[in-house]
Amino acid sequence: MSIHTHLEDLSNEIFFEIFDYLHALDILTGFTSLNQRISSILQSIPFRIIIPHNYCRRQIDFLSYYLTFHAHQVISLEIHDIILDYSSVINLLFNRHNFINLQSCIFTSINSSTKFENVFKQIQSLNRLVRFSLLDPYFNLNGKDKCDLTRMMLMHKSSSLHSIILGYCYDYLDISNYTSISSNLTSLHLRLYCTSSTVILFLVLSIFRVCHGIRHLGLRIEQKYSVENNNVNVPSLKLSLNDKDYPILSKLVSFNLIVCIICDIYSIAYILRCMPNLNRFNFLLATRMKTLHYYRKLFNGYVWEQIVKHYVPCLSNFEFHMSIWKSYSKLNLDFIVNSFQYFVRKYSNWNMIIDRWNLVSETPEEFVMLRTFNYCKNKSSVKILIPYINSGSYETLSTTTIKDHHHLFYSDIRDLRVFFTKTTSNITWSSPLYTKVNYLFIQMGIILYSSLWNRLLNTVISHETTDDEAQQHVTYLSCLVDLSNITELEFSSKYRTYQWKSIQLILQACPNVIGIRISTRLLMLSKLIDNPILIPIFKQIKMMKLIRDKIYFPSNFASKFVQRFPSLNDIELQVFSFDNCVSIINIFLTYLENLYYVKINYSQDTLFDDPFSRDYIIKNRRRSFPGNIVDEEKVIVKNNGEVIQIWLI
Repeated sequence: MSIHTHLEDLSNEIFFEIFDYLHALDILTGFTSLNQRISSILQSIPFRIIIPHNYCRRQIDFLSYYLTFHAHQVISLEIHDIILDYSSVINLLFNRHNFINLQSCIFTSINSSTKFENVFKQIQSLNRLVRFSLLDPYFNLNGKDKCDLTRMMLMHKSSSLHSIILGYCYDYLDISNYTSISSNLTSLHLRLYCTSSTVILFLVLSIFRVCHGIRHLGLRIEQKYSVENNNVNVPSLKLSLNDKDYPILSKLVSFNLIVCIICDIYSIAYILRCMPNLNRFNFLLATRMKTLHYYRKLFNGYVWEQIVKHYVPCLSNFEFHMSIWKSYSKLNLDFIVNSFQYFVRKYSNWNMIIDRWNLVSETPEEFVMLRTFNYCKNKSSVKILIPYINSGSYETLSTTTIKDHHHLFYSDIRDLRVFFTKTTSNITWSSPLYTKVNYLFIQMGIILYSSLWNRLLNTVISHETTDDEAQQHVTYLSCLVDLSNITELEFSSKYRTYQWKSIQLILQACPNVIGIRISTRLLMLSKLIDNPILIPIFKQIKMMKLIRDKIYFPSNFASKFVQRFPSLNDIELQVFSFDNCVSIINIFLTYLENLYYVKINYSQDTLFDDPFSRDYIIKNRRRSFPGNIVDEEKVIVKNNGEVIQIWLI
């Protein structure tokens, strides 16, 4: 006898369990208006709202409608302020609703038009708030809002507030005017900027003086290039390690320090001496230094050993990543590696690696990167952009005695940029150094000829890259990167047509690539687009970003394009006029069944009407692919006169 269980048969406890795993929009979309019992349960559960960047306005309006009845149940908000077809989501929600029981509030981006007056009033009145975080990756927060928000959060009266992340650049020169931060606050992360390296200690020590109860502290220090008139005078700072007047953070056990400005080892030592009970120190340095005096001691493990012994004797975890763009003067890699042996002996599973290569620039510079084995386990939200790896000058050395462990130090690196020169450095390793890279950018060195020869170059076959030269590029890449993990390839717009053979062999060597970024000029080259060896690879490509390099994407190329790349779901390209957009988009909509997103930039608008309404697109897709159901509520069209974007979510 078979027994069929209906949704209505589930107990209230099971529904509560289910709803605990779902976010508010999922719950409201799937369970509202089912029956009186479900509606009753929805009135008594906590709601957690997450609004990512790929939401659309219709989803926000749907959510907002039901929040009229459930706003008091919201305990967690995570909002990306800039979504696909709308901005200032924060304003929309906070102007319409009052989240009186909010415990966690996270803003992951800010739009420049967002007005915070009403938002701040609500946040200031929240007496159950436990966690607050605001990130401003686009630098849209204005000076007044920064000042008001900083003061409001650091002096918030909620006894429940334990964690604050203020991820916007602010100088904190007025922090000495604050009273001490609440003793209930245990975790604080700030992003500050300095006008010069000479005021780093002044700012950091000023912050320390109000942080007596903090257990977990994070500081990110950046260069401020333009000085605003804030009417705050920075005193001349002359400190030595013998000074007696410094704050003591006796409760601090974890410190994450990110420095993106010139900073010497003595400033770091002075900062650490304020933390006698520090247990964990995670340090990141990424800057350009031309003076040997600065970076020589930062690279000296013996100096770090003395600092740890004298100022942070309780330290049980010390991880760092130091990336320095420096003047070209050879460092002794053996000395640097040997100088850190104290930490190899002191800490379990502790090792350090150093890599360096010459930079591709007009001035003689090199890039040096030191990193500990476990840094990626404690990494910050900062993404370090590793500059072009120069194939002719790459060197690596580490404290580990186990061969070919380089890839373990860089297990978090997902993208890499490689610049090929005429020569390649000696390969002293037997397995790929970077095994987790998914995105690979490749640029070839350009052979310099006379101006007349340059004009003739594309027609002179004898100067094309030979099979042997192209294979050497692939061989070096395979020693540097695990090519089987590459899902996205970008070929620099500086590639020349005579280098097409390298593109072919690289594509062949990356069996799992599904995304390509390449210039329109190169893609249209017959030796690539009509290459029978590449056609099977083209058929698996899902993302194509075409870079305009001298020529636009022509309308008459669209038919061959969809024939070669039938699996595309994400396309970006540039055309001359909106007239070109019309015919190209119609072909895409008609022949690409998996299409999800189209973005076309055009240089000239026309007098013709834009035919791409939502209804037009929905009808076109249903006619072309009747078995592929389109959710019309999630179809979005945007055209601002320069760019047209279409989402088929």
